[in-house]
Amino acid sequence: MIQTLKIENVALIDKAELNFNEKLNVISGETGAGKSIMLDSLSFVFGGRADKTLIRSGCNSMKVEAIFSFLTKKQVKHIYENYQIECGEELFISRELDVNGKNTCKINGELVPVAVVKKICSMLVDVHGQSEHLAILDNDYQLKIIDLFGKNNAAILSNLSEKIEELKEIERQIKQLGGSETEKQNLIDLYSYQIKEIEEADIKPNEYEELLNEKKEMAQFEKINNALTEFYTLSAQNSFGESAVDLLSLAKKSLNSIAEVNETYKQLYERIESAIIEIRDINDCVDSALNNNSFNEERFNFVDNRIDFLKTLFRKYGGNYESLISYYDEISVKLDNLLNGAEKYKKLSIEKEDLLDEIDVVQRKLSDERKASALILKEKMQQELITLGMPNARMDIEFSKIDERYSLTGVDRVEYMFSSNLGFELKPLNKVVSGGEMSRVMLAYKIVVSSVDDIHTIVFDEIDSGLSGNIATVVAEYMARLSKTKQIIAVSHLPQICAMADQNVKVEKFSDAVTTHTKATILKDDLLYMEIARLMGAEENEQGKQVAKNLKLKN
Repeated sequence: MIQTLKIENVALIDKAELNFNEKLNVISGETGAGKSIMLDSLSFVFGGRADKTLIRSGCNSMKVEAIFSFLTKKQVKHIYENYQIECGEELFISRELDVNGKNTCKINGELVPVAVVKKICSMLVDVHGQSEHLAILDNDYQLKIIDLFGKNNAAILSNLSEKIEELKEIERQIKQLGGSETEKQNLIDLYSYQIKEIEEADIKPNEYEELLNEKKEMAQFEKINNALTEFYTLSAQNSFGESAVDLLSLAKKSLNSIAEVNETYKQLYERIESAIIEIRDINDCVDSALNNNSFNEERFNFVDNRIDFLKTLFRKYGGNYESLISYYDEISVKLDNLLNGAEKYKKLSIEKEDLLDEIDVVQRKLSDERKASALILKEKMQQELITLGMPNARMDIEFSKIDERYSLTGVDRVEYMFSSNLGFELKPLNKVVSGGEMSRVMLAYKIVVSSVDDIHTIVFDEIDSGLSGNIATVVAEYMARLSKTKQIIAVSHLPQICAMADQNVKVEKFSDAVTTHTKATILKDDLLYMEIARLMGAEENEQGKQVAKNLKLKN
C-alpha cells in the first residue's frame, strides 16, 4: 500500500505530505482546487509522463516522494531478481524534474531509470484515470482484460512470442538465399568477384600502418643520411683528430691522474670510461646504419602503390582492415547460401511450415483459454453490474478472427457486447453504454480482476462520474467492499462515497498577498461533516452538519 506521499513545488502545491489509510481514502474539493494535482503527482512518481509545466511558477524543480509499505515476499523477490534492488516491506521512491528537463529517479536511494520505476510501480498500484473509461471501449484493450483475467494466458502469449521470433529468423535466412534465378546469379557473380579481389590482395594485419611508416622513413632518406653522417663525423671521424671519442679519451686521462685521491674522482673516472664505451657502441650502430642506408626507388614505388591500392580497397569495403575482413566473412556466408540455396531453401521452407503449424496450435490453445476466461469474466461482471444497480444488465464477449495468419497477440478479435435494458438486444459496448453505466462497468471490471491480481492499491480518478442518487450509494458501498482487500485512493465529488471513506482528504485553494497555494487537509469530525454537507448541497451550518453526520453514521 501507499503509506506516504510527499509533494514539493508541483503546480499550486509548494509543500504537502499525506499519510494514507490502508482502506478507503477519498479526496474531495471544489472544482479547480487542485484534486487532479494529487493524481498528477502520483502518476509522476510512478513513472508517468514528466511535464515541465507542472513545476510551480518561480521554482527550478519539482519533487514527489512515495513510500510503499507491507510489500509481499513475492513482490520483494521480484524486485530483487529483476532489478537487483534490495528492500524489505518498505519501498521508498522519489522522482525530481527540473526546468531543463533533467529527470532524477531513485528507489531506496539508488539512481534508477524511469522505466524501472514504471515497471515496479505497475505491480504495486493500479492507476485508473478517466481515460481508461475510453480504453475499455477499444477492442485491443478488451482483449488485454481477458488475458489479464486468464490464468494461463500470459505463459501462452510468451510461448507464442518466442515462436514468432524463431519464425522471423527463418524468414530472414530465406531472404538471404536471394530472389529470382537471375537475381541470385547476379549476387553470386558479385560476391565471387569481391571474395577473389580480397583474397588476391593478401592483406596482412597492420600491413597498411607498417607501409605508411616505411614510406615516411624512405621519404626522408636524405635528411636521415645527412644527420647520421654529421653525427658520425663529429663523434668518430673528425679529420682534425678531435672527435667526441678522442676528446673524451683525453678527458679520461686527466681524471685518471687524480682517481686515486678520493672516491669522488674515482667515480667520475669510471663514469667517463663508461660514457666512452657507450658512445663507441653508438658510433658502431650509426656506422652500420650508414652502410645499410640506401634509397631503393623500386621499393619506394612499390610501397607507394601498395598504400594507394589498400586505400582504395578499404574505401570500397568498409574503411579499414577490420571492416574489410568482416565484410569478407559476411559475403562468404551469403555466397555459400546462394550456391547451396536450393537445398537450404527446401530445408528452411520445411522448418517454416512446421513452425507455422506450431504457431497455429499455440494460437488455438490461446483462443480456447481466452474463451473459457471470457465466459467466467462476463458472468462475474454481469453479476457485479446487477449488484451495482443494473438488474437488467447483460454482457457477452464475441470472438472473431483477424485477417493475418498469426500475430504476437494471437488471431482473436473480441467485442464486448452489452445491454442495460430489458428487451433490448446486445450491442457493442462502445455503441450503447452511457457515462454513468460506463463508471459501473469499469468498477465491476476492477472488482472482478482484483480477485486475481497481486496489486494491493487502486487509484480512481472520479470513477463516480455521471452517478447520483441511489446508484451513488450502491457504488459507495461497492468501493467500501473493495477496500476490505485493497487500498483505495479515490477522487470523488459524491457525498455518499466521502461518507463511506475510512480517511477523507480535502484539497483547497487559497491566496495570500503574493501568490496562490493548494493545500491538502485530512478531515475529521466537524470538518468532515461540513465537507459532506457541501457535497450534498446542504447548508454548511449546524443543520447541514447534522444531515451529513447522519449519512456518515449510516455508512
